[in-house]
Amino acid sequence: MQTIRIHPLRWCASMLRILARLLTIWPLLLIAACILSPISPHVLYEYSYIQQGHHKLKLSCRYIGARGFVFYKKRGECPVITLIDRRER
Repeated sequence: MQTIRIHPLRWCASMLRILARLLTIWPLLLIAACILSPISPHVLYEYSYIQQGHHKLKLSCRYIGARGFVFYKKRGECPVITLIDRRER
């Protein structure tokens, strides 16, 4: 019985070629991941606040992401970009 031996350098070269092909389509992979994943980045669209002295206390935040608009509040903060888990809403 003859065994087939895979040379380590050939295996490494083929893995590098596969990685190079994936890197050429990384924008498509990123878009697909954002659409399919329930956790995705969202950008601040608008917020409401009340003025307390020199500080603004944010009451509610509205974000836009891959699946539309989301209302989100986290302890009076409204970061410009945040990751939101849509399963919790």
